[in-house]
Amino acid sequence: MKMRVLFIFACVALLQICIVGTSDATDGPQRPLVFIPGILGSKLGDGAGNTVWGDRNSLSNYAKLDIPPGAGGNGIKVIGLISNINVLGPFWTIHQYDDLIGLLHDLGFEDGKTLFIFPYDWRLSNFETAKRLESFVHDTPVLRDGNFDIVAHSMGGVVTRIWMNQHGGSAKAHKVIYLGTPFLGSMNSLDTISNGWGTFANLVAGGLGTIRHVTLSFPSIYELFPTYVDCCREGTKAKFSSYDILDPDNWKGAWLPAEYRAGGARREVLVSGLENAGKLRAIMAAPPTVQEIKVTGDIIDTKLWLYTPDRTAGPDSWSFTSSRGDGTVPIWSAAANFKNLEGTDPSFVEHSTIFADKYVRSRIARELVPGTAPPVAARTLGEIETADGTHHLSNVSARIDPPVVVPGSKANLVIDMTFAESISSGTVNPSAELMGDASTLRIEVSEATTGSDNHLEFRGPLVAPLREDTFEVRVSIPDQGTTSLYLTVSAKAATK
Repeated sequence: MKMRVLFIFACVALLQICIVGTSDATDGPQRPLVFIPGILGSKLGDGAGNTVWGDRNSLSNYAKLDIPPGAGGNGIKVIGLISNINVLGPFWTIHQYDDLIGLLHDLGFEDGKTLFIFPYDWRLSNFETAKRLESFVHDTPVLRDGNFDIVAHSMGGVVTRIWMNQHGGSAKAHKVIYLGTPFLGSMNSLDTISNGWGTFANLVAGGLGTIRHVTLSFPSIYELFPTYVDCCREGTKAKFSSYDILDPDNWKGAWLPAEYRAGGARREVLVSGLENAGKLRAIMAAPPTVQEIKVTGDIIDTKLWLYTPDRTAGPDSWSFTSSRGDGTVPIWSAAANFKNLEGTDPSFVEHSTIFADKYVRSRIARELVPGTAPPVAARTLGEIETADGTHHLSNVSARIDPPVVVPGSKANLVIDMTFAESISSGTVNPSAELMGDASTLRIEVSEATTGSDNHLEFRGPLVAPLREDTFEVRVSIPDQGTTSLYLTVSAKAATK
């Protein structure tokens, strides 16, 4: 998104892999299952039943999602799960949750009988959503007495933790599988305020000013701010002092939309949002009370630290540095600690479809259905075997430059790989494909490394299809797996 977008939030890899089906399970599901999507993952509509978020007009409708003070949800209603489109670009052919729901169906879960989906208004505070989750559980006879499992993606895991902590959910849930949950927040939430989602998406949404004004009206966004130690730094990378991003005194200055400044009509929205984020910090620090499985994105370049010359400086002057994660949630946040990754399951796939990793799918199946076949042969994430030995991959960054082009124009695929030790040119050979409706086009990826002993760079030329749409580009790294990027082809790109 630029924030991959809003942690989405959502845009990515559909691996064409075999799923462990019901034929591999001896007994089928033993408990009901609730699936809770992440931020941006539920379709929203107005009082007349028109879709506001969840179809091809979503970005252009972004201003309609604004929540004025005292307006509650501002008349916006939850329509359902966004199952098979990515609402972050101008065209909509990318799958999202249908991949995961398809796995659950193949494992024997049945909608309304053993599988229950909880869509929600992701703009609202997660504390409010947790209350609604409790009502959903109470009003569903199969769930009311407890003993069910939960699969939660991204912010859905935040909702789950609050529900267990404040609404007795820990006595009802049997097991929770967290898929890329930002237990310690996501720096992409601040990156959205700083940069939006990229030039083209910002233009469609009404400009960066509109994105900032509307996004700051969402109570949920504050609850996704990073809360780990030293997350936000005043000064330079060489010399800095940390400051608390949840302190309202650090949210002032001419850059803030006027209503969010001290004395403004929306100042209380900001202050209460930061206060709730502080409460959430304490909840996330509490020891878990049910069995938990945490899937953490690994290796993909993910924003981790924020630097600002002055703590009250505007987001136009913010800068970010990165580390490991799923592109949206740092691995340490998804693991809920900075000490170790013990007890977590890694995924090579980007945040919005982190569950598309073959090993993760196998783990989900084994956790939910007794007797499922043994796990797929697991590689050690980060280790690449080459002719001159084992090399340890510490970070992968991949992008399409530019990501939005006019039909028939050129773009470049750029892949950067950083290793823990020295590595020679020609040692690793990633590959890539441009996915079409009925065929794939191999991208000629060649090495372009210069002047580094632990870094490899690769480039591949792309010629945009003549049809306007959003196209998947699959990037495969030897011994690691496949993840995806997206190229948007639009005649409007010429005017951005």
